[in-house]
Amino acid sequence: MPRRRALRVLGGALVGFALPVTRAKAAPSTHDCPAQNAFLCACPSINGLFYKICCPNPTATVRYACECKAPPNGYAACRPVKKPCKAPCGEGKCCDEGEFCGNPSRQLCCKEDEHACGGTFCCAPNEECVTAHIKSSVSVCVKRCPSGQARCGEGKCCPPKWHCRNPSTGLCKRCRPNEEECGSKCCDKQTSRCCGKAGCCPKNRSCCVTGKKQVCCPPRTKCAVPILPGNIGVKPGTDAICCPQDRLNNNPKLCCPSGQVALNSPSLHIPPPGISPYCCPRSQICRSANGAYCADFRSDPSNCGSCGNVCQSGICSGGICALP
Repeated sequence: MPRRRALRVLGGALVGFALPVTRAKAAPSTHDCPAQNAFLCACPSINGLFYKICCPNPTATVRYACECKAPPNGYAACRPVKKPCKAPCGEGKCCDEGEFCGNPSRQLCCKEDEHACGGTFCCAPNEECVTAHIKSSVSVCVKRCPSGQARCGEGKCCPPKWHCRNPSTGLCKRCRPNEEECGSKCCDKQTSRCCGKAGCCPKNRSCCVTGKKQVCCPPRTKCAVPILPGNIGVKPGTDAICCPQDRLNNNPKLCCPSGQVALNSPSLHIPPPGISPYCCPRSQICRSANGAYCADFRSDPSNCGSCGNVCQSGICSGGICALP
């Protein structure tokens, strides 16, 4: 063999020994690489054919490059190239593209639209992770409850907008522990209370049962039985109302008629006798250096018929001063 040819053969052998690759000779047939989860590597040869070989598709840690050697010692080769690991997951484990590490100790890789469950399973988007109690507690993936429905133990979904009170028994409640159930509503126990069909009433407001219905009274009013106009006391069977503060008699709790003021109102002292044990018409409130008071214009000699009209005889009858 000529020396030049021998050197070429030896050089080709050394190159082949140095590359940890798979090579292919010129081949006329078409390789069906996609069926082998691979891609085609084709390099031209000196006889018009191609060197063809199927290189594996990339994995999480390795990709393969197509390498061509020029004739006369040409070939097509798949050279492995190590890829940087973007999602390490435990010793020697790298998650694939589009995955994340759910548990490094178990080398658990989950897809990006999944979520890890107990470090053991990857739950699908339509699943949720729950704790099942069989012989011991274990986290498992189960089908997600419909939107607005809480999970309450394995296989149990609460009614819409209800809350799970006890997962081990599947007990669902409309309201949370710090709430009071009030018909179809839930009242916060710290700030409100149930007022029947009126719903949640703030604690600083009065809940009034009037007739067959409940009313949450407006601010600065209290629930009380009213004294009807023309009466000095309560008529039996009269329904309670929300009484304004100035008309509210505290003991007993009664509501003066409209246009009158409760005699226990602040700064209103009462000279006997008043026209009612509880109320005074606004038109009969008189004022002196000692404050406001309710005058009986019919018999008060200091306010006979009107405020400040003093009877010289000291006698007032029917709102008229007697002659001296």
